[in-house]
Amino acid sequence: MKNRILFLLLFILTSCGYQPLYSKKEVKILTINELKLIGNTNINKKVASALPIKVDENTLLKNKIILENKKTIIETSKNKKGQPDSFKMIIDFKFSFIDNNNILNEKFISEEFSYKSKDNKFDLSQYEMNIEQSLINKIIEKLIIYMNV
Repeated sequence: MKNRILFLLLFILTSCGYQPLYSKKEVKILTINELKLIGNTNINKKVASALPIKVDENTLLKNKIILENKKTIIETSKNKKGQPDSFKMIIDFKFSFIDNNNILNEKFISEEFSYKSKDNKFDLSQYEMNIEQSLINKIIEKLIIYMNV
């Protein structure tokens, strides 16, 4: 009985070294020479502002990051009148890290979400903006994890 308690206590007190990714006190800021944005500027600006990137044109390093995206909204079904009944929003995102004109790292992320149409067009546009922000947040999370690894 004492051996079991000792074993259990030893097991509880030892740790495996697990640390959550987002709780690190020290965030590595990547200094680059140039940041190039291709595609939807709204999406690119949101992603670029959330990433730990510092643009310094006076640095001796000749590296750059290219953020490229494509947002697509597809009608997935129509009702009897021929009006769109449901949609799918897809955001394709490509992150490229280039050093001396050589691609060092490249990451492609695609996020999608299906949703029903709304009768009120204003409500539909507001709903689409919320969906877009949610998809952008998922892309940012994946990019931060990719950059930390």
